[in-house]
Amino acid sequence: MKVTVDGLERERDFYYGKLRDIEVLCQEQEMSEDKQAFVEQILEILYATEEGFLLFLMSSEDGATQK
Repeated sequence: MKVTVDGLERERDFYYGKLRDIEVLCQEQEMSEDKQAFVEQILEILYATEEGFLLFLMSSEDGATQK
C-alpha cells in the first residue's frame, strides 16, 4: 500500500509541475505575438517525461492487465 501511495503522490506532483509550468508560461506570454513559439513551449512541457516515470506507468499498466 505504501508503494501505491508513493507512486500516486509522485504522479500527482509530476502533473502538477507540468500545469504550474504552463500557467507561468501563459502569464509571461500574454502580450506576446509569437504564438507558434508559445505553442511549441507548451507542447514541450506537456510531453516532457521524468526519469523513471515511464517505467512506473508501464509497470502499473502491466499490473492492471494481470489482475
